[in-house]
Amino acid sequence: MAPMIDMVFLLLIFFIVASHFNQLERVEIEVPEADNATVAKEFHDRRSITITADETIYVGMIPRDLDEIRDIVEQARRDINGLKIFLRADRRVRHKVVRDVMKACAEAGAAEIIFAAYEE
Repeated sequence: MAPMIDMVFLLLIFFIVASHFNQLERVEIEVPEADNATVAKEFHDRRSITITADETIYVGMIPRDLDEIRDIVEQARRDINGLKIFLRADRRVRHKVVRDVMKACAEAGAAEIIFAAYEE
């Protein structure tokens, strides 16, 4: 009985720690809604770029400018075959900022950009 209780506590600790790391990975934004939004089937070979409401651009949790984004995406494209960019933009961000990030990714050679949206 004691080994089973130990195992339950170990699993509990594992899931608490794992869920905590999952929450730390993203910058909080209000994702827009779309009629034809779908859940992506593939999660590998992606790099996440987030644009907050104040138009700060993040790669992971680090704020970056467009030149840094271009360099980061270019390096990731060299390292990962079939790189996809997962672009998360707050619903209040101007389209010009999203377009500038898309242009920087395209100049770095990223061919596929996936947008985050909630299904209405």
